[in-house]
Amino acid sequence: MITLIALATLVASLFLVVSNLRAVVRDAYDTLAVSAIRAHEDGQLVPRLAFATLWAMIFALSCF
Repeated sequence: MITLIALATLVASLFLVVSNLRAVVRDAYDTLAVSAIRAHEDGQLVPRLAFATLWAMIFALSCF
């Protein structure tokens, strides 16, 4: 029963994201753009990019 509830929740969430994909992408882009501008102004762009790259590499290596 719990598996069916989890699956229904997953399908409903996926449907909501896909149906509003344009808004999700626009909001994600706006957030990343503002964060990058703010990090560049504060002089923290390179350290933050290095940290994000580290986590992306950890995630990628854990998938294989």
